[in-house]
Amino acid sequence: MEAVPLEAVHELIDVSNLIARSSAEDYMPVAENIVEAAFRRTVQKKLERCAALCGNMSADIRKEIYSLDSAMMEFATTNDVPQFKDVVESIWEEIEQRQGGATGIPFKFPTLNHYATIDRGELFLFAASAKKGKSIMLLNCAVDLMKRGMRVLYLDSELSDKMFTPRMIAHLTGIEFSRVRSGRYSEEERQRIFMAVKWLKEQNTFTHKYIPLFDEHSVYTITKRVSHTQGLDVLIVDYFKGSGEGDAFGTYQELGRFVDLVKNGICGDMDIAGIGAAQATTTGRVAESDKINRNASTIALIQDKSPEEIAADGTGCGNKKLRVVLNRNGGQMLDDEYIDIQFHGNLILYEEAKQHIIQAPY
Repeated sequence: MEAVPLEAVHELIDVSNLIARSSAEDYMPVAENIVEAAFRRTVQKKLERCAALCGNMSADIRKEIYSLDSAMMEFATTNDVPQFKDVVESIWEEIEQRQGGATGIPFKFPTLNHYATIDRGELFLFAASAKKGKSIMLLNCAVDLMKRGMRVLYLDSELSDKMFTPRMIAHLTGIEFSRVRSGRYSEEERQRIFMAVKWLKEQNTFTHKYIPLFDEHSVYTITKRVSHTQGLDVLIVDYFKGSGEGDAFGTYQELGRFVDLVKNGICGDMDIAGIGAAQATTTGRVAESDKINRNASTIALIQDKSPEEIAADGTGCGNKKLRVVLNRNGGQMLDDEYIDIQFHGNLILYEEAKQHIIQAPY
């Protein structure tokens, strides 16, 4: 109060009716200027903090950099969020342009695309019991996406680069994984391996990151970094599993939170598509977790066919069945419906087989 003379305060009050904004139109430019100034001040403080952390090698500077996103949201104005009436026409025009074909990125299995595709903001999960081909399915999807020119980040809790690479080579060359790993291949096969490695070296749209134990912070940070530096279309998570100790309920709660982070906090927020795998029980339930089911967009269950099913389906109809058991983006299957899949474990290969019946989502 000492800094402002009382006479100046009285003078301001006397002329306030002359200088006050009398309408929302007059007020908004001033308010926007104030919000813009506050935003710039916040960004400056965060950048100064980043600069201070640069000399501290133990500090997590990336977390501070990515926190700039929160400043963007904090100071976003309502003008950036149009009413639905203002966008519905353009949205429908975009939908009409896509009609007659797949709405997202197609899977390598044509019949599966009748039920769901790889869509931005969505999370598609393959479920299977232990050691039944979940990782091989995700590898097949990754290679198919690479061939389509998609930018892919593969987060792997199972295989290091040295373990992942021979599987990739076996898949690309058609040489058995056991022989690729042991070196028991011919000179002609060596040339095929050379060409596969050469092709992989040319793929600047694929990143494989080994993370033995997933946690929310590391997954979010790595995905954000790759999205910023390389661009990203699809995130593949191999696979969703709990890391906590204690009873099963706590583990399943943790899995549910992790799936929610990937589906909404990463795929939804970053506008990328998500594919993952989850453990299924022998009864076909996904880790007995309703929270995973609640957050995933689509779940497809991979199961072995019984000898009776193989015989009944006929020659060429494969040794695996793929059932869409949960789907928010289309139809799902009855208990006796499935897509016929051929699985070649030693070739790290899944292929769609001849269908024993024509599948059509209801």
